[in-house]
Amino acid sequence: MPGTPLYPQTDENQALAKRIFLKNLDDCIKFPKYFEIETVNACNARCVMCSVKEWTKRKDPIMRMDLFHKFVEEIKEYSGWVETVCLNRDGEPLLDKEVPKRIALLKEIGIRKVTLSTNGQLLTSETATRLIEADLDDIMVSIDGITKETFEKIRHGLNYDTVLENTLGLIRLRNSINPGMIIRIRMVVMPENMHEIEPWMKHWSKQIGKNDRIYAKPLHTWGNQVNTVDANPDADDSADPCVSPFSSMVIHVDGTVPMCGIDFRNKYLMGNLEKESIREIWSGEGFSGIRMLHAQRKKNTIPFCYRCPIWETEKIIDPGNISGDCELSADGK
Repeated sequence: MPGTPLYPQTDENQALAKRIFLKNLDDCIKFPKYFEIETVNACNARCVMCSVKEWTKRKDPIMRMDLFHKFVEEIKEYSGWVETVCLNRDGEPLLDKEVPKRIALLKEIGIRKVTLSTNGQLLTSETATRLIEADLDDIMVSIDGITKETFEKIRHGLNYDTVLENTLGLIRLRNSINPGMIIRIRMVVMPENMHEIEPWMKHWSKQIGKNDRIYAKPLHTWGNQVNTVDANPDADDSADPCVSPFSSMVIHVDGTVPMCGIDFRNKYLMGNLEKESIREIWSGEGFSGIRMLHAQRKKNTIPFCYRCPIWETEKIIDPGNISGDCELSADGK
């Protein structure tokens, strides 16, 4: 019947639409609003909470520029629709020497917000300057402790002193070159660092600018794939739909598109940008089926989605103000 809504018009679905800046949830099928582009599937760290040990080895761990150009050309038409493009997913983006060029290409076509997250080890003054001058809008640095002992117990392979110096250097360079760029400092909360949350917040709230953010993010299980004990003790069996299948697309380094950011093995493969367009994948059977299950409050029938709190429990903590609001911030760290 003409005019029949695609998704049930429930209060939960209407709230979801508002959260992703849509007048109606049916509008989501037009095009993704958020993208995570994995330009690198490799990392210089072996963090205790990460899925890195489970990754499938890629023949080429860095995304080819011709595939990235295909992505840029396809989203160009929707530059006013797309909210954010994040230039990483599971890997460390600064291993990609072309990342400043990729940022510039996205800004040239009018993408309003380009972001990335990094572990900070490779964030030298030269690299930071290149990122800022490429017009990066937002950068997140993961720092999971306020002491060297705690940080290096979690972030294996990284040096706390180097990450600290690089992050403070980034703040200084940002202030002098492009004060409008937002810097986020993030801690993944786990048993090893819970005792340092308060001093960590106090320290970083004094370092950042008024528009920057610090926040603590609870540990998660990568869709029940990585065995982290008691990672989500407060997670419940809520059937409320997740924002991800209605708003976000992840594209791995080889062009494969999984269900969402936690699907690092492509267990729920939605398509491949090498062979299909973004629009074809977004409107295909894979995403359509997942979205309908969520809209009908059946998301817990999907093993990855059962009790997954990744989009619901992130706390954004501004200096002097603790908020429980969830922000759509795509990061793979």
